[in-house]
Order: sequence, then structure tokens, then C-alpha cells
Amino acid sequence: MPQAAQLAAAFAPRQATAMEWTLTLVVIGIGLVITAFAAWKSGQPKKDSLKARWISWPLVTVIGGGVLMLALIHMASLLGVNANSGGRYLP
Repeated sequence: MPQAAQLAAAFAPRQATAMEWTLTLVVIGIGLVITAFAAWKSGQPKKDSLKARWISWPLVTVIGGGVLMLALIHMASLLGVNANSGGRYLP
């Protein structure tokens, strides 16, 4: 096989397996639930008590949103969207 053909085969898009899709969709679902719950929880009024809050819900919202964004970007790459081509689909 010529070197150009080997190089083209190495960078050719491949089909995503069912396990990749399953894990990606599970992470998207968990990210949605965590982000939505943390956003709801951070919007609740603070209770007047002497006990310290152990969890910073706004921080959990940001972290959950970041995980969700990474999972959505990964899903787009599984669909074949190439960031180097200006977001065009490359089958």
C-alpha cells in the first residue's frame, strides 16, 4: 500500500460503536440531571441556621454544565462534525 493511501486510511472517519454512543448518551443524561438539580438548588433561599453549607451549588452547576458541554461536543464528533472544517459534516 502506498504511503499516501496508508495516511488517508489512518485519518479516515470511522463508525462509532454502540458502546461509545451508550456512554455518551448516559453522560449527557447525567449531566442534564445534575446541572438542572444544582441550578434549582442554588436558586433556593438560604436557611437561617448556624450549620455550614457543605456543597456550593453554583459551582456544581458550572461543573455539571462543563461536563454536559464536553459530552455534547463528543456526540457531535461521533456524528461526524469536524471542527477543522468549519463545523461541516464530513461523512
